[in-house]
Amino acid sequence: MRGNTAPRVRAWHAERGQALIIFVLAAAVLFGFAAMAIDVGLILHERRDLQNAADAAALAGAIELPDSPGVAYAKAQEWAQNNGVDTAAGDQLDITVDTADNSVTVRVEREQGFIFGRVLGLVSTDVHADATARVGSPLNLAGILPFGVLESAIGYDGTPTVIKYDANNPTNGNFGPLRIDGNGAAVLEQSIMYGTQTGVCALSQPACVDPTATTETGNTIGAARDGFSYRFGNTSSACNDFNEVLIPDGDGAYRINAPCNPFTGSSGSLRLVLVPVIDSFPNGSKPVTLKYFTALFLNSFENNRCTGNACEVTGTFVKIVADPSNDATLGTYDPINGVKFVRLVE
Repeated sequence: MRGNTAPRVRAWHAERGQALIIFVLAAAVLFGFAAMAIDVGLILHERRDLQNAADAAALAGAIELPDSPGVAYAKAQEWAQNNGVDTAAGDQLDITVDTADNSVTVRVEREQGFIFGRVLGLVSTDVHADATARVGSPLNLAGILPFGVLESAIGYDGTPTVIKYDANNPTNGNFGPLRIDGNGAAVLEQSIMYGTQTGVCALSQPACVDPTATTETGNTIGAARDGFSYRFGNTSSACNDFNEVLIPDGDGAYRINAPCNPFTGSSGSLRLVLVPVIDSFPNGSKPVTLKYFTALFLNSFENNRCTGNACEVTGTFVKIVADPSNDATLGTYDPINGVKFVRLVE
């Protein structure tokens, strides 16, 4: 017995029509999401490019502070353009040089057009990036070489200075080391090898609460020998000489060659260090005031001659500009200490 198939055929055609409508609507939604995802991706990519340009411009400008505010502005503008910012094509570039705070703020803005979003009536949107870089000096600092150097011995004329004293004729039991991470030769050795782990601050910073450290008495020849041997032995051959690590920057200051910069995490050179400056060594183990930090390039060390009561290490004091990624806390800029830190603060 044959039934009536006409209603079923009509129902099937109706269902086909509904499925087609649902498919078209779903495809439109999916296309819209895909289109917006592409547009949003392009906007995010554009923002990353602008952020890189703003960061580079702010850092390049801040390096010139506080001595040359006009040059700071020009350098920021130059580096923004070098990184693709084109004001002639409609990009907006705003640069603010703050001589009170020793900072440079850069804002970059660009109109980014939509590709698929135009279907939804979206034509363009403004993409922007901001960056502020500031110049300062170390306020609270870890990673220093735990040797106090006498301010009377400091000079930035290239003359080498002895920082580990010959102990054949002791006068007060102190030969350079400071007790920053703890007591004992083993602790001192680790602090020389890797830099101090404990943060200390200097008198030159108004915000410093306790600018003191205790001297480490005794000759500690073995600790000095092994600590300095590690630094010299683990320095890359490409970053082993003064001229390989430091690039003249005018007025007796130096920039650090990036692959050799220990303050940005590079292990290329362990011979460029920061040391605290003091007035004098007391009799016995007593606190001394850390006046400020300065930079020192370790010139020479002879492992086989670091025995008995004699172990001398020489270094050259330098004025440096560095962008630190270590544990340094940025403080007020101090032109005396020869260390200028430049860091993005926003």
